[in-house]
Amino acid sequence: GGARYTYDNSYFGMAVLDFDKETESGTRWHLTIAPERGTGSLINGGSIVHEASVSIPLGDLQTRLWLGQIPDWTGYELTLPAGNKLITHNLLFDFMAPTAYTGAVMDVTSGKWWVRAGLANFNTARNTVGNKSPVITYRVDYSKGEFDGFGFSGVHGKAPNFAADGTYSMDTGQLDANGDPIFEDMGFASAGKNTSIHLLEFDAYYIRGDWSLYGQVSYGQQKRAAIFNSDGQLRDARWWGLSGTMAYAVTPRLEAIVRADYINNTKNGGGLLGYSFDDSVNGIGRGMLADGSYAKGEGTGTNRYALSLGLNYRVDENTNFKVEYRLDGANQPVFGNAAGTSFAKTNHLLGASMVVSF
Repeated sequence: GGARYTYDNSYFGMAVLDFDKETESGTRWHLTIAPERGTGSLINGGSIVHEASVSIPLGDLQTRLWLGQIPDWTGYELTLPAGNKLITHNLLFDFMAPTAYTGAVMDVTSGKWWVRAGLANFNTARNTVGNKSPVITYRVDYSKGEFDGFGFSGVHGKAPNFAADGTYSMDTGQLDANGDPIFEDMGFASAGKNTSIHLLEFDAYYIRGDWSLYGQVSYGQQKRAAIFNSDGQLRDARWWGLSGTMAYAVTPRLEAIVRADYINNTKNGGGLLGYSFDDSVNGIGRGMLADGSYAKGEGTGTNRYALSLGLNYRVDENTNFKVEYRLDGANQPVFGNAAGTSFAKTNHLLGASMVVSF
C-alpha cells in the first residue's frame, strides 16, 4: 500500500503483451495486456487490459468501424514507453488528456488524411447509473509530406466531476434588495457527478535527418469542476497548456532530447482533467505557506512548468536505454515534502529505464 502513480511514475515499469491479428476479410483484432500500468488499471477497476478492440472494414479497407476499449490519441506522445523519447510524459499528457474511450469510432483514411470520430464512454468501461451520456470524440491527422505533418483532436460531452461533495448553487443573474447576487440551490453534488466538458488540442511534427521536432497546444474546460468552492457554489475549471520536444541524433545509436511544458491553471483555484482538488504530489491547486495560509489566496490556482533533459542509447535492435533529468516548477509552493510539513515551488527527478521490445 501507499504506492502513488503520479507524473513521475505513472507508466514506469510496464510489462506489455500485444496481440494484433488481421483476418483475410480485413478485420483487425487488437488486444494489449499491461498489468497495473495500462488504461484498464485507471478506468476499469484495475483491469489488465490496455486495449481490446476490433476494426471492421466497411466496403473497403480505408473505411472502418472501430469498436472496443481504445487508448486516447491526444497529442504527440503515446502511452506505451516504446513510442516515446523520454521516460516521463509531458504535462499535457498527464493532466489534460483523457485515458481511454469505450465505444464506436468511424476510422477513415483518404490520401494524406486520417480521420477518426465516434461516440464513447469517457475514461470508463461503463457509465454509472444516471450518467448515461457518451462523449463525442475525434482526431484528424494530415501527413503533409515525408518529413512533417499535423493533427488535432477534441472531446465534447459530459465527464465525471470530482469537485468537493456538498450542496452548490447557481447564479440566477438577479440581485436581491442589497444588490447581491441571488443563487438558486441546485442540490447535492457528489463526487463523480458528470458535467459538461470540452477538450481541444493541436499538435505537429517535423522529422528530417538527425533532427526531430514535436509541438502541442491544448485547451480544456469543465462545468462546476474547479477547486475553489465558496458559499456552496461550484465554479467552472478552465486550463490551457503548451509542450515542445526537440531531439538530435548525436550518433546513429545516441540521441539527445530536451522537452519543455507549461500549463496555465489559475482560474477558480485551478482544476485540471480529473483533478478538482489540491494535490501536493503532482503540484496542482493552491500554493501553501508555512503558516497554513494560501500563497496567493484560495481562489487562485497554480501555473506549472517542466523541463526535461534526456538521452536515448540504442543498445541493439530491440533494446533502448533511457536516462532523464526533469525539473518541475510552479509559480506557487505546491510540491509537498514526504512528511507533509512544507511546500516548495520546484521538484527534481532523475530516472533511468531500459525498454525492451520484440
